[in-house]
Order: sequence, then C-alpha cells, then structure tokens
Amino acid sequence: MFCHAPMSDQDDPARLLDYLTERIPGAHVKRGHLNRGPITEAAFDVGGRTFRARWKKEELELEPPVELTAWLDLLLVRLSDNAAHDAAMRRSVLRSGWALR
Repeated sequence: MFCHAPMSDQDDPARLLDYLTERIPGAHVKRGHLNRGPITEAAFDVGGRTFRARWKKEELELEPPVELTAWLDLLLVRLSDNAAHDAAMRRSVLRSGWALR
C-alpha cells in the first residue's frame, strides 16, 4: 500500500498521527484533557495485530518498538494484506487515495 502520509518533516510525527487516524478505520485515539488538543496516543488494530504510538515524556514511543518509518511500513503492509480480504477496509483505504500493493 502506498499512502500520501506527511513524512517529509520527520520532526513532526504528531501530524503523521493525525493523518493516519483520520484515514484508518477503527483507529483508537486519546487526546489531552477533556479529549481535546493534540493526540497523546493512537492505536490501530489491523489483522489481529495492534500498532500503538504514544507520547511519553515528549518522545514518541512505538509498538512494535522500531523506527518510525519501519513502523509505518509495517502498518501499511498489514493494512494492505487486510484490505485484500476485507471489502469495507478496502473501500476505506481506496477512498483515502491510497494504492494497494
């Protein structure tokens, strides 16, 4: 799968999380006080695996624990595989303007 995620500025992963949570169905998002403000944690359950990103002491902590670009690639591979078997996921992914592998 290919997406148009904002990866040109590696110093702003918060923008990337906003982008992903808007486009991936079933994303679980936590925000600041009263559920307002920037995202503090995002979780994506895709094909039986959970991908989590959360801010801890002003650093982004990823699960599985890999570099941000590798984490994003793993997430997109899992989404692409899942979209091949799930019509609702496929429609959602294609509506976002992403291309399946």
